[in-house]
Amino acid sequence: MVNHSPTSRRPFAVLMAGVLVGGLISVVTAGPATAADIAGDFDTTALGTTPSGWSVTGAPGDATVQGVPGTVDRSLRLRDTSTSAPVTASATFGTTSSSVVAGFRLRAAQTSTTIGVHLDGSAGHNVTVAMGTDGRLYTYNGAQHVDLGTYTANRWYDIRVVAHPSSGTADVYIDGARKAQRLAFRTTVRSLGSIQAGVATAGTGTAWLDDVRTTTESTPQGWPHLGSVAPRPAQQIGTSKLLVGAETLDRDYTDHQAFAPYLGRLGATGVRLQGGWAKTEKTKGVYDWTWLDRIIDDATRQGVKPWVQLSYGNGAYTGGGGSGLGGQIPTSPEALTGWDAWVTAMVKRYKGRVTEWEIWNEPNLAGIPAANYTDFFIRTATRVRAEQPAAVIYGPAEAGIDVPYTQDFLVGLAGKGKAHLLDGISYHPYNPNPDDAWTYGQVEKIRALIAQYAPGTVLRQGENGAPSRPGSFGALGDLDWTELSQSKWFLRRVLNDLGRDISTSVFSISDLHYPSKINSKGLLRTNTDKTIRYAKPSYYAVQTVASVFDSTVKPLPGYRWSATPNTSLTVQAFAKRDTGRQIVGVWSGATKPSESTTRTATDLTFTGGNFADPVYVDVHTGAVHDIPDANWSVQNGTYTFTDIPVHDSPVLIADRSALTF
Repeated sequence: MVNHSPTSRRPFAVLMAGVLVGGLISVVTAGPATAADIAGDFDTTALGTTPSGWSVTGAPGDATVQGVPGTVDRSLRLRDTSTSAPVTASATFGTTSSSVVAGFRLRAAQTSTTIGVHLDGSAGHNVTVAMGTDGRLYTYNGAQHVDLGTYTANRWYDIRVVAHPSSGTADVYIDGARKAQRLAFRTTVRSLGSIQAGVATAGTGTAWLDDVRTTTESTPQGWPHLGSVAPRPAQQIGTSKLLVGAETLDRDYTDHQAFAPYLGRLGATGVRLQGGWAKTEKTKGVYDWTWLDRIIDDATRQGVKPWVQLSYGNGAYTGGGGSGLGGQIPTSPEALTGWDAWVTAMVKRYKGRVTEWEIWNEPNLAGIPAANYTDFFIRTATRVRAEQPAAVIYGPAEAGIDVPYTQDFLVGLAGKGKAHLLDGISYHPYNPNPDDAWTYGQVEKIRALIAQYAPGTVLRQGENGAPSRPGSFGALGDLDWTELSQSKWFLRRVLNDLGRDISTSVFSISDLHYPSKINSKGLLRTNTDKTIRYAKPSYYAVQTVASVFDSTVKPLPGYRWSATPNTSLTVQAFAKRDTGRQIVGVWSGATKPSESTTRTATDLTFTGGNFADPVYVDVHTGAVHDIPDANWSVQNGTYTFTDIPVHDSPVLIADRSALTF
């Protein structure tokens, strides 16, 4: 096999960043790492005590767990009452030269005292995020002060850092947005070992620290860190097949105003909304669109295209159907007339902003016979098309992948000569293992039915997610989950779908507060009042996927590959439409995502590859590493990559030109 020519690779100055971003990320074994995770929300720590594993310096003053004013939450409070010494609280995670991901929330009781949080090595502060005396957040690029914008007293800020000792650099994210990148460490000592929060010596004041999460993320040993995939907001991306769910706003289980700042910056270009007949028409014949106007207008302004489901029923009408999950469709003449009027009014009002509609939610879960649903679909779709002839209409939004139900629906639709009303089939495939072969076997069966009864109809994975902790409401809630396994699950589902040219919706943007318990499938963790607590690791992982896999990228079905060892690997390949340069996702898909972070050195061969300058992408953090010349070669379009770190979450081998830094 002929080695590639090193001189064919574009030169690149390696002065990149580790990332300052928020959330729990994995620990892996590649590279020297002895670090132990820190995880703490302090809610079970006794009031007035110092949390276990933390040490406090400085007096007078203290650092103890206290109740946060105006909430039922507990946090670590740092109170400095002297201008002669600082008050600090620190925790060690063990010396490591692997990448460190630190997430935390920070709040100051005033804007007149400097509050800082640091990732430290043996020589002192390597990465700092601080609240200054002038009401400004800031960090450092080496010795240079870098402004991060204003902050307000008594407001929490969600901060995430990913620091890369291998390059001595870091990026900073605040509230889900990247604020600084490629920041040089403040000292020449590259390793990291602890996190410290403190109130500066010169001032007095109070700071609050919460949800501290530090983990190490292995880096390929000796592979230069080049930077991080740049998050791109939906407005910049334009179009893609990646969507996000914002369901249950019709029942107030989540709060649009709380998650709205995170919506566009996620990068998903579509959002699923439920239209909420019962919320809009509380009095017969009187529509109040205020709540939905605000949501649709905000999504549109952020470049996120609303996809609206026409559902559920309305108790204002006798026989009006169910107004929540598993609800029945309206049945009485009066209720059906009210439904018709609401659908017509809805489409008329939003047709300039909404082009995609979905009719009802999971009728098979509710036990609605397919024949009844078919008649209801025809009734509703006819009214949508009458008002908006070019509308794109989906059904039946079925729970799971119910092939018999789909068949009965399509046969009934075609038999009545109404298949032209249908543009898409949506389904909700909740499986513990998103790589389960059964799932995509059922998908192919539905594709065959579409070809027979409704040619041209597309498929959409319309609602799917995994919890981030045990005991969650709804599907998969009986299994053990963490924020790590959730982020793996999302990445595997999304790349599996995109690799099959299926538009796919991540469920959901934030945790959902059902009457009985919380559904923790959100990308954003919430407080008890539905406000956003912090962005989970899955938010940043999906943000990376959104940046890479836009409409300029196409899937490569039938991509030929081999691996040693082949531990039930999944490989999904893509190419840029203009250049043909490739992006290949690789992961072990044998089982439900685990809590293990161990990676296996794997040799991969791609037949018919197309790379000029291949790089390795850790999708969890967005970190990009050069693949050294010694680790890849090419002969007659067959590329061989050696010692690629692979685990049960997608990593990418991509041509550098296919990425935005």
